[in-house]
Order: sequence, then C-alpha cells, then structure tokens
Amino acid sequence: MATYTTAEPSIGELRWVGRLNSALLPNDDVSQASDVSGATSTVEGSDVFVVDGQTRSKFYSSQRFIDDKVHCLTGSTMKACMVIPGVAYEGSSGGPFFRDINTNPGDSYNTIYWYMNSGHVQTESYRMGLHGPYALVFSRSGTPSANLDTSFWAGMSITGYVATSGRGYVNGKATGIALATYPVVLHWYNSVAQYWVYADSSTGNFASPAMKPGTYTMVLYQDEFKVATATGVVVTAGATTTKNIASTWSMPATTLFQIGDWDGQPTGFRNADKQLRMHPSDSRMSSWGPLTYTVGSSAVSDFPMAAFKDVNTPITIAFTLTAAQASGAATFRIGTTLSFAGGRPTVSINGKAGTTPAAPTTIDSRGVTRGAYRGWGDIYDFPIASGGLVTGSNTITISIASGSSGTTYLSPNVIFDAIHLFR
Repeated sequence: MATYTTAEPSIGELRWVGRLNSALLPNDDVSQASDVSGATSTVEGSDVFVVDGQTRSKFYSSQRFIDDKVHCLTGSTMKACMVIPGVAYEGSSGGPFFRDINTNPGDSYNTIYWYMNSGHVQTESYRMGLHGPYALVFSRSGTPSANLDTSFWAGMSITGYVATSGRGYVNGKATGIALATYPVVLHWYNSVAQYWVYADSSTGNFASPAMKPGTYTMVLYQDEFKVATATGVVVTAGATTTKNIASTWSMPATTLFQIGDWDGQPTGFRNADKQLRMHPSDSRMSSWGPLTYTVGSSAVSDFPMAAFKDVNTPITIAFTLTAAQASGAATFRIGTTLSFAGGRPTVSINGKAGTTPAAPTTIDSRGVTRGAYRGWGDIYDFPIASGGLVTGSNTITISIASGSSGTTYLSPNVIFDAIHLFR
C-alpha cells in the first residue's frame, strides 16, 4: 500500500489504521502498555487511562522511526504486523528519532497504526507526495521480515513513486565521535524527503539509502545528540556523492562534574527507564522529588529525568571543591531534550540567582506525559564569575521558569540530557 497526499488531512495527522479482532490479536509489542481494554478511569485528557492500577495509552506504544520497521499485534496463533520497508519513511516527518502511535488494544477491537505524520511533538513541517510503500502482513510463522521487496512497484506507473534507478546515494565517513561509546547516525532532509542510516560502529563509514535527487541538509548525531550539520549536499540520479562529516562538538578542558551523558536522551536519569511506557503519575515510577543529588556519592538514577515546576523543583546539586577547583570563573551547562509550556531551567549557585533564559521555541503538544522526550534539544549555559564557587561545600539548585500555567505533570517542565559544570 501507499498513501499520496497533496495537502494535510483536515484532522491534522496522516495515518493508516487497521481495526482487528481483539480476541484473535490481543497483545501489543510493549508489554500491554498501549492496552486500554478494561479501563476504569482517565489520568489525562481522553487518551491516558488507568487499567488495573497502571496507566496505559496508545502513546506508550511508540518506537523510534529509525528502528521501527515492523510492529505487531499478536495472538496465540498469528501476528498482524505493519511493515515499513526500505525508504517508506521518506515522505514522513520528524527525522530518525521521531516516535508515534503504533498500537492500541481496546475493548471492541484492537488497533494497529502506521503514522506518517502528526502534531505529536512536531518539530518539522509535513511533507506531501507518496508515503510508503508499506504493508499489513499476517503471519503464522513469527514476525515477518522488514526486507519486503517492493521493487515491482517500478512498473506500475504509481504517482510519486521513484524507482531505485532514478535515485542516488551519499557515502562518506563520520569522525570525531567515540565509536565504542555512541551509535552514530546520519540524517538527510529537505522539504520533499528524509533519510537516515547508522554508520559502521567500527569505522564510522556510512552509505545512505537510495535517495530522491535533490539538495539536502545532512546531520550527524552522537546517538541522538546533534553534533554537526552540513548543507548543500547534492544527490543526483544514478550517482554517488562522497561527503565526509566531522563532529563539531567538543568537551571543555576541565570538568568539575557531569551528570548524565551528551547523547540527546535522558538515559540513566531517574524514571527514564519507565517514561516511554507509562504516565509520570504511575505508581511504578520512583519518587520524582524534590531530590538532592550529591556529586561523588549519588547515582545518575538519583537525578530526575524531568523537572516539573509544580512537582519536583527545586532540584538540588551538592558538591565539594578543592581550592584549585573553586578558583576562577566557570560555566554551569544544562542540556535539555524537550520543553513543555515554555519551561526552561533557572539556577541559583551558592544562593546567587542566575539570569533567566529566554523562552524556548514552543512545541504545541504534550510531551513527557505521552511518552515523548525529544524536542529541540536546547542547551543553557549559566556563567559563574570568579568567586562564585568556594572551597568546600557548594550548592546549585535548578528550578523552572515559564509564563504559562499548569498543574502537576502538565505544569511547565523540561527533560534533561546532561548537566555539566566546567571551565
């Protein structure tokens, strides 16, 4: 199948929906996190429910586009799976790490989706044209392969379809990223199409998928953290363009402490291991705080993945410095992956308030409560003048500023990528 569009549907999202027999195909791929059958109440809006004391939602079925080639509903004798092969995502929007709804078991029927675009934490304009090919595959012999051969489409005169013979490639080498530590991802995009690929984990070499001819922006990611951008990458039908790319991200000479990793995700922070599959209010979540993180003795999981203005601020960081470490100016850096309701971090360093940053670019969508964590990836630097740090005990608190209102987990908030004090 494929979907051809010249304008966005009035509903504001583009999706293929299959409503299947719930008795035959009762199970999702995410330990029933998207199964709302038997719901007794709602937690938020009309799309986050409580089932047997657990929060459930269709939003908790998402997978990253770069990895989501097959997702299924499963029963005792069969599977029904959406297969998104090859470059089927080229007409979608959001890039390699975008996530959207995959499944939603319910009382009357169980639903399987392929979302091509939506306003769910939207960071990119929608693309028109052909979306796909994609398939709903029924199987009695396990999960079907993602390598679905759709080459026969080349002879079917389908509007918008570009055969492999009419496409080109980009090859090259990515450098400046610790290959043993981080996955390396390449991403190409323009207003017509988007593509991505993992670089070789040993060499950094990469080869793009077959791309439509055009001029692209090329992005290099350290896992999900953007570290380089190149513009004007030209793809020509029947040809291969060579384009190497090097990370422009550099670490400072002296790190006083760092919490988390610069990977574009809240990995390792408290509740980051659960947030994709449940609401922040779920009883399975660890306490959000307010918490105190002590450098040198606390685990990364003692620092919350998100700061909610109405729930767990201020977050306190306690640390001890030697005279040499305390001497001179420094910078306190906060990396975020997503902001909600204009939320941005403010700090107080040993009792002295830092300047409140300007409001981030608005994303008009719920985020963390829907299992999302990725937005614009804003980084905030707070300069510390000489004398601002002291020998012995120091304290930094992080709060949330916003001109918007909201309560509990829908209060202004940010999700953290990493916290870094350096000079």
